[in-house]
Amino acid sequence: MKDSKYKYEVIVVLNPKAESKEKEKTIKMVEDKISGLDFEVEKREDMGSKTLNYQIKGQEKGDFWVFYIGGNKPIKSKEFKLFLNRETNIIRYLILKI
Repeated sequence: MKDSKYKYEVIVVLNPKAESKEKEKTIKMVEDKISGLDFEVEKREDMGSKTLNYQIKGQEKGDFWVFYIGGNKPIKSKEFKLFLNRETNIIRYLILKI
């Protein structure tokens, strides 16, 4: 799917106090949801832990992950955002069309 018509960058900020296994489980759930929306994760990057400019859900730091995804139709952002909002280990996210 490298020649996909629609490409997005999904930035996810995870709770830094979550255990490593919980973070891995959350990352896997995000990838599964992306696959369920008929998109392919072309690349995934761990950007590490960073200090936030302001507190989000009581956290001063966050673990940043970037997913580069591609597909042949526009993403169903409402469904995807609902999933991201419900996941407790995700404190913030951003979906960018590239």
